[in-house]
Amino acid sequence: MYEDESIDVACPRCGHMNPILVREFEQAAEVHFVCSGCKAGVKVEAEQFRKQLEAVEDELKKLEREAAADTRKTKRPRKDDFQI
Repeated sequence: MYEDESIDVACPRCGHMNPILVREFEQAAEVHFVCSGCKAGVKVEAEQFRKQLEAVEDELKKLEREAAADTRKTKRPRKDDFQI
């Protein structure tokens, strides 16, 4: 769903934000990259990211269900409801 999106990961050494594709987190247990700010090697464990992504997806599904339920509760306007 979010494979082509990127997230910014802060370098623990200098704080520079480095974009990482979500696809990389989904394919491996850990993601390694070189900070573009200070050139330090950084390792990010993907398990925590996956848990957070699942929580976001669950929340999104909940919101979609609530929105669908709200649309069923409202009455559609009838032609006599409008005044010109």
